[in-house]
Amino acid sequence: MTRTQLIRSLPQPLRWAAQVVAPTGQHRARPDGSLVRTTFVRCEACGGVDSAATVHGSVVRCAEGHMQEVAA
Repeated sequence: MTRTQLIRSLPQPLRWAAQVVAPTGQHRARPDGSLVRTTFVRCEACGGVDSAATVHGSVVRCAEGHMQEVAA
């Protein structure tokens, strides 16, 4: 089992701590040449969790596809 697989198999609170101590490099930063900007949002449709989202003008779409307006 690789380090990435081990970290992904942990329960969520432990996964966050493990990623701080031993990051997997699997983050959602905006690499050079990406087409859309990404950010983290609190998605109420996903149960109020913080989720990565793509920015489309004044609307963001979470990783599960839920859309919400960006606070101005």
